[in-house]
Amino acid sequence: MVENPIDLLVKSQQVALKLAGDTLRTVRNTAVTGVTQPDELVRQVGDLAGAVAGMAGAITGLAGATAQPLQDFIVRQRELAETVATLAEAQSELASVVATLAERHADAVTALERVTAPVFAVVGTDPTPPKTRASRVTARAEAAATKNAPVKPAPPKKAPAKKADS
Repeated sequence: MVENPIDLLVKSQQVALKLAGDTLRTVRNTAVTGVTQPDELVRQVGDLAGAVAGMAGAITGLAGATAQPLQDFIVRQRELAETVATLAEAQSELASVVATLAERHADAVTALERVTAPVFAVVGTDPTPPKTRASRVTARAEAAATKNAPVKPAPPKKAPAKKADS
């Protein structure tokens, strides 16, 4: 058996063309023989039927040569789709684990801030802002809100009440 599907396809086409040529030649010869030799006509009709059966076999071989690689390709694509789905599930689980880790870490940092805040207050230091993307986004949002906030005028000062002389 031929291993390469393209070679099998080429061979099947060559056989099919040969059989088609033989069939046409036989049909032409049958027309001439039918008039001159009726017994030969019967034999040629039998040969023609055999040639048609051979063409059917060649067509089946051609269909098999093209269908098998396509079927293999589809199977490989299905396997790839299942692999990608498995990877997506694993990434989803990993994202859940990382989100839980981030929450726990944030809780630990909050607890550490509560414990150290009195020490920093006694020492007199200001907290250092974190250098994270979230803190930069929050700082920008706060700055924009402060910049865009309408400024309320200060309420007018009341004059101190005068004491009445008694």
